[in-house]
Amino acid sequence: MLAEEMGSSTNRGRVIWVLASSRPDLIEVDLKRPGRVDVKIPLFPTTTPREGFDLIRMLCGKRGLAIPESSFGSLESRIPPLLTPGTAEAFAVKIYRQVRTGTAALQDVLVESLTEYQSPIAPEVMAFQIQIAASEATALEFVPTVFRRKSTG
Repeated sequence: MLAEEMGSSTNRGRVIWVLASSRPDLIEVDLKRPGRVDVKIPLFPTTTPREGFDLIRMLCGKRGLAIPESSFGSLESRIPPLLTPGTAEAFAVKIYRQVRTGTAALQDVLVESLTEYQSPIAPEVMAFQIQIAASEATALEFVPTVFRRKSTG
């Protein structure tokens, strides 16, 4: 029934369908065909420490925790590679909780959190998900250059 609704010409231009999955390869092919899903925009993890810092900084800022721009230089080597939005959100929540309930300064909590970080996603799983996301994108413009090589190689 979902495929029928998604493909209905009466819905064309009137309904926007949004699908989200960390495993688009497991979504029924019929649901993903053109006419049902016309644009596939993958969401990738960060590709540089700068992106990771900006993401954490923005998410902390939403919680009233101002991480100074000048902190980047001292934190750059500690920013995890391939930081996902979910992981960055977990960082922000953890940092917020520790700053608000403890006596440690924001910078100290941030350094400690980054130092103790252990990715919740195994590297081979992350690589597989990146490869799938890159191959499922409807346009290469949606795929960061660093991940394009992984999708073709």
